[in-house]
Amino acid sequence: MNDLSRKLAQLLLLGDTMNSYKLVEDLLFEGFTTLNIYEHVIRDAMYYIGYLWEIDEISVADEHLATGTADYVLTKLQFRLEQDKQQSERKKQAMVFCVEGEEQYLGAKMAASLFREHGWDVRYLCPNLPLQHAIYYANKSEPDMICISVTFSHNLKLLPEYLHALESLDQNCTILIGSRLSEKYNLEKFLTNRTKIVRDLSEMTSIITYEAAHSLP
Repeated sequence: MNDLSRKLAQLLLLGDTMNSYKLVEDLLFEGFTTLNIYEHVIRDAMYYIGYLWEIDEISVADEHLATGTADYVLTKLQFRLEQDKQQSERKKQAMVFCVEGEEQYLGAKMAASLFREHGWDVRYLCPNLPLQHAIYYANKSEPDMICISVTFSHNLKLLPEYLHALESLDQNCTILIGSRLSEKYNLEKFLTNRTKIVRDLSEMTSIITYEAAHSLP
């Protein structure tokens, strides 16, 4: 926890959209990368807010207000980045979603934004996506990469069914499991030749840039 993330956490808990976004915007002007902002400011602020909820320092309502405010900041930041970045030909497509029952979606939203920043065509399907709908959309869009977000440990039991079904599809896409649970649980059992565990946004960025570079003729 650093001073920036603590300050942002305080603003998010107040529902202060204007100053929350200004803090992030100022960091961009100072030369912070979006990855640093996502991983070391916004993510850490939300972890801190989650900790405050766990020790009963704040209520569920406070946590929901903070999440909604963070969502606003991410949406506005994403719009700014898309306006600033000259559109280039998109060579690869990513599909990003959270498993059924998973309502914590900010990590997935940040991942989707990073894909876009690196030139991918992104299909962000939000939280709580039932398997049958994931299969339907994967067949429809034929993505090059599928990113599945899992935050709560009780949702890990859903992963084998999701992975088996998605790996059985005709398209030979890479599947990423994005989860902070890798710090507490052994997720290696989910690995296959097509599935990778992503422990943080830095690791995801490395994979995104590698895959994008190898799509070039």
